[in-house]
Amino acid sequence: MSPPAEYEAGSVPVARLLSAGAAGRPRLLQLGAGGGHLASHLETRFDMTLVDLSLRMLDGSRRLNPDCRHLTGDMRSLRLDETFDAVLVFDAISHMTTEADLLATMRTACAHLTPGGVALFCPDWTVERFVPGASMGGIDGPERGMRYLEWTQPMIRRTTYESDFVYLLREADGTRRVVHDRMVLGIFSRDTWARLLAEAGFGQVVIAEESGRDVFQAWAAPGSATSI
Repeated sequence: MSPPAEYEAGSVPVARLLSAGAAGRPRLLQLGAGGGHLASHLETRFDMTLVDLSLRMLDGSRRLNPDCRHLTGDMRSLRLDETFDAVLVFDAISHMTTEADLLATMRTACAHLTPGGVALFCPDWTVERFVPGASMGGIDGPERGMRYLEWTQPMIRRTTYESDFVYLLREADGTRRVVHDRMVLGIFSRDTWARLLAEAGFGQVVIAEESGRDVFQAWAAPGSATSI
């Protein structure tokens, strides 16, 4: 929905938080990497393995990031026979709508960290930061174009909220059509995040503010990677 260039500014704090204390070119596992737009701004600093459940998303990422390793997998259950210096779960973490799914993803991240490695989780919202509203954007290609409106609804129901998306699509022949999509996304309090990170095997946790959102920087507790 957004071109890779729009991820450049956001990649700067992500790279900084992921490379804290790391030397050289750290090995980075990104869970829920999607089309690889964020990865395209990180691959020069990290040796990246990109994981997503969508084959279509991975195909797009392979074209954009041909030097990255791509794997198909579910962030809740993936287990690779290797560890990494860092694990990143960017906004894909917001698709975890229950504590059980969020905890499972945290355990996946923890299980793939080397001793002293860091994980970074970047939810769209925490309960404390939630500000419903609307935003819009779009992109024009050589033949096709798109404009969108995102409207985040104000109601939080247990651990979820809803966002409505309306897309105006211009096809190559000039015809236009409108598509509506509704997404149910996960939202949790800072206390819930801290409790689940501890349960998943993380020790030190730092909550940082980046562009008005809470991001969670977490280090695996000693021995946690081998016990999960």
